[in-house]
Amino acid sequence: MRSAALFLSILFTVLLCACREHKPAAPAASARPSATVAEPAPAPPTAEQLEAAAAALRERAVLMHAIFGEKFDPAANEAPMELSVHDEPGVRMYAIEPVAHAFLPNGDAALVANALRVQAGRGDSRDPNEGGLLNIFILRKANDRWSLLKHHANVARLGGWERIGTAIFMHLAAGKPGLAMLHGTAIGGYADRRLSLFDLGADPIRSLTGGGIAIATSNPSCEPEEEETCYDIVSGWRFALAAGGAAYNDLVFQFRGQEDSKKDVRRKGKEGPRLVSDITRLDGAARYAYDGKTYVLVEGKNLAARH
Repeated sequence: MRSAALFLSILFTVLLCACREHKPAAPAASARPSATVAEPAPAPPTAEQLEAAAAALRERAVLMHAIFGEKFDPAANEAPMELSVHDEPGVRMYAIEPVAHAFLPNGDAALVANALRVQAGRGDSRDPNEGGLLNIFILRKANDRWSLLKHHANVARLGGWERIGTAIFMHLAAGKPGLAMLHGTAIGGYADRRLSLFDLGADPIRSLTGGGIAIATSNPSCEPEEEETCYDIVSGWRFALAAGGAAYNDLVFQFRGQEDSKKDVRRKGKEGPRLVSDITRLDGAARYAYDGKTYVLVEGKNLAARH
């Protein structure tokens, strides 16, 4: 069971995620983009933010109780549930961990949760190559009580280390509440970030972006003295009215970053050749549109998908 320290960890995570904006970061000025440029420390949460986050956690606990009853363990922040996965045979026991929730325009509640396979020592044996399993519960309130209306089970496998990432609620188009999941992996000196979209009013709910659209990539362990290419690319994203009358708004990305391919420089004397930085600043835009099945690139280039 998790201790009260986990509650504070979740609390701070909620606050940090809520305060993020979808703006591109400025490119680093160093030849080693990701390793030498430190991110500024986030400002400590205010008392109002702490209370808002605590209230959100209390609301989430109420929803979990409505779904699982006494099976929900508030101390561990999870509830057991048997589920199947479309790409795996059989049924297994999972621990359902609530991640985020929102109240939809019609008054229903949408609870986003991660399903973690229950196994001995699972807290110490996360698989970096395996994402978490996105589950979405839709609840309706009647007579001052919440009840489960629909469970969209194991909608998609997202991210890495068995975590589904950060949830952002927004509208995919007028009158169409949606969910954006920001997820990625960081392993072996490489890191990536992707955006996946889901229509909360659809049945069944499925990914509108396939495996996700690349919005950031870097190799933070890259050494400028070696021959490998160092890179650090990030993107902001926003919605724009669909140019072709699609069911959902278009997605517009603005990429910023740099790439250090290095070059071989010859020097006189016994020192011989050496590698020096050859930095290319990266700047570009891309537009994706929904074609009736998925979002596809219709303008520009996705610079984060090159590596």
